[in-house]
Amino acid sequence: MLRLDRFAAAASLALAACTPISEPARVASPPPVVAPASIEYTDLTDDIAAVWERTRAMDDAARVAALRAHFQPLIPGFYDREQAGPFKYTDLIVRALNAFPENRAGIEQVSRNFAAMAVPARTSFEAAFGPMGEMPPIIILHSLGEMDGGVRTMKATGRTLLFGADMIANIHLKHGIQPFFHHELFHVFHERTFKGCDAVWCGLWSEGLAVYVAERLNPGATDAQLLLVDPVPLRAAVEANRKAALCTVLGRLNSTSSDDNSALFSSGRISDALPSRAGYYIGYLVAADIGKTHSLPQLAAMPAGQVRPLVEASLRRMADCS
Repeated sequence: MLRLDRFAAAASLALAACTPISEPARVASPPPVVAPASIEYTDLTDDIAAVWERTRAMDDAARVAALRAHFQPLIPGFYDREQAGPFKYTDLIVRALNAFPENRAGIEQVSRNFAAMAVPARTSFEAAFGPMGEMPPIIILHSLGEMDGGVRTMKATGRTLLFGADMIANIHLKHGIQPFFHHELFHVFHERTFKGCDAVWCGLWSEGLAVYVAERLNPGATDAQLLLVDPVPLRAAVEANRKAALCTVLGRLNSTSSDDNSALFSSGRISDALPSRAGYYIGYLVAADIGKTHSLPQLAAMPAGQVRPLVEASLRRMADCS
């Protein structure tokens, strides 16, 4: 998932051409395909357009209040926050409303084509992992630049898969979008068996494995399609300081520090060897290494007790940290 504090970089860097990740060793055959009939979702993008139309003559405070009142019954709590990372949330609402005319066409394109993009991705995902079964609620909305996609616990709907039409339009529409959908579908699928934890190794596994799955299901996918170019091309940055990067992460596997987790998977930096969000690429390296001897369904089904020692052993194989 791409976050708000990476908005400007994501919009430009994610569209750059990048080198595909090499194909790993062959694994066991996947389960048979079971094609879904459709993907059910709630689309709130028309509502942001309606709020913009109704409030464009109002002052900023009135516009913020009107937007929050409109969306409170539709998605309680989402637009009511005080902060989003370092940003004051009311400022983000005003900025999004002011920029809506220039972003409207892209948002409407995502809304119009969402099912056509998402259903083939689900079909090919199920070709590898079997039927998804019951899905969590899916909502498309204007994320105010916060996310392209992600699973969150919402007040009214519980675990919910959210898609930010604004960020999808800015990041994904000029290249193949299927790896992005596979990444997010995998998170939904994976958390059914891997409940995760607050330690670095859990984020490394869940995010790195999602990148690896997206690459395996889309041979030749670029780093931009795999979300590995924000805020800088992560492959090049990590490989330039590979040993230092891997050893730094190895030494923090059990860390539950919010600063460590934020630096590896969102914003901030642990060291000069690690750019922000380096955990996505390092996690990918770990998943690809373990994937040499395990199929995708086996990787997805691994319990936490089995994963933790494999992650550490993989990092030690890839870098001499003694």
